Amino acid sequence: MSLRRHLLLLLTVTVLFACSSTQKIVSGKKDLAVQTSQLNQYDKQLDDLSAKIKQKEQQNEMDDTAATRIRKFIGASQAEIAKLKAQNDILLGQTTVDRGNWQDLKQQLRLSAKLAETMADRIEMINDLVNRNLVIKLDQDIIFESGKYLVSPDVAGKLETLFQPAADEINAFIKKYPDYPLSVVVNANGFADATSIAEGTGLFKDIKARLKTGASGSKEMNREISRLRAEDVMNYFRKFFAARFSTGKHIRNIVYVFDGKGEEFPNPKISDYRIDDPRRRVVLLYWSVFPE
Repeated sequence: MSLRRHLLLLLTVTVLFACSSTQKIVSGKKDLAVQTSQLNQYDKQLDDLSAKIKQKEQQNEMDDTAATRIRKFIGASQAEIAKLKAQNDILLGQTTVDRGNWQDLKQQLRLSAKLAETMADRIEMINDLVNRNLVIKLDQDIIFESGKYLVSPDVAGKLETLFQPAADEINAFIKKYPDYPLSVVVNANGFADATSIAEGTGLFKDIKARLKTGASGSKEMNREISRLRAEDVMNYFRKFFAARFSTGKHIRNIVYVFDGKGEEFPNPKISDYRIDDPRRRVVLLYWSVFPE
């Protein structure tokens, strides 16, 4: 083969290789742009979930402890998306990507595809959780005797029936997402009506002695009795839950929280509450799970 023909063949091979590399790079950048667009959609879905969580929290359909933790998880997920998108944008913004950068492009494609898959799973799980019924309403007039903040002995044995739906939901969630180590948050919020506790009664003296501030106004005393009732419900639920679930592979942590909301309205959707309305005398028991 003449030197001229040899050089021509070498030039042809070089041009074809360069064209092939250019096509791969162009195709790779298109794929990366598609994946970045998908990550933008997931970022928007996480924003929508945050808004939905806030709405459920405002309607007393999710407790603030769980809402805060889930929002923190969403924030961490969005930070992952933002970091990878910034790296993608650098490559997508380059007018040329030479063969030396091709490895970087392939690496970004792999990372973007992996993160997109992860986010799809997370969004499905969070959406599933948010759309579940996360609260059990316990009527205080049924589980507490009048003027008492400890569960009536006649009712104590029946509480398991009231608690069982939450246990069933948690168990179903664990089975549906076995690859995620989860934390469980259980919160009891007690509410009271706005009637005053009669001075001189045993309950008045008991509640007044428990108030660390020494205050004895109606609002403070109703808040304290609602807190005590929430605490007693939580003590029973803790025993109930411990007999069925324990920390380990699927459940990393179990958090129990209780609080007294006093004369606040348990259901913001109801606008015709009366001062002595029995609908105000409730304990709302919330459950929630979120990935570690």
